[in-house]
Amino acid sequence: MDDLVRGVVPEGYKIELFEGRVIMTPRSPEQDWTVSDVRDAAKSAGISRDRILSDVLIKFPGENDAAPDLTIITGGATRSGNSFTCVDVLAVVEIPSEPDDEKDYVRNVHKYSRYGIPSYLIADPFRRVCTLMTEPHANGYGSTEEIPYGEELTLRLVTGETVRVDTGSFPVREDPAGH
Repeated sequence: MDDLVRGVVPEGYKIELFEGRVIMTPRSPEQDWTVSDVRDAAKSAGISRDRILSDVLIKFPGENDAAPDLTIITGGATRSGNSFTCVDVLAVVEIPSEPDDEKDYVRNVHKYSRYGIPSYLIADPFRRVCTLMTEPHANGYGSTEEIPYGEELTLRLVTGETVRVDTGSFPVREDPAGH
C-alpha cells in the first residue's frame, strides 16, 4: 500500500478506475501470452504496430476511461498525450483475470457497445472459449459468436482488414475455485 501512496504501481499489477472503484489486478502470464498471440496475428495481417495497443488509456467521454488488454485503432488516430479516444477504436480484446469476470462479460459489453466499438473479443482462459461480439447498439451487441480454443478465429474489422488468429496456442487456466 505504501507504494501506491507514493504513486508506484507494484510490479505485475494493473490499476483501473471503473465506476468509481479502483481495481488493482495482477496481469497473469496467460493474459500476456494471449495478448502477444493476438498482436502477432494483427501484425501478420498487415496492421502496423502503431495501431495495436496494450494497456493504453482509451478515453470514453462522460464515462470512466479504460485501458483494454489489447486495442486496435484506426490509421491516423489522434493521440492525446498517452491516450486515444474511443471513436478511433476498431476492436478491443479482453482476457478475464478471473472466471466469469463481471467487468469483461457485463460492464464492458455495455460500455463498449454503447460507444460503438465495432468488435469486442473476450478470450477466456478459464472457459477455453473466445466470445466475439459485433454489431454494437445501445444495449449490447447484435451478433455474438463463440469460438472454442483450438479453432481459428476471424476478426473482420470495419476497415475491411481481416485478422486470423490461431487460438490453438492460447494458454488455459484452471478455475481456482474448482468450478
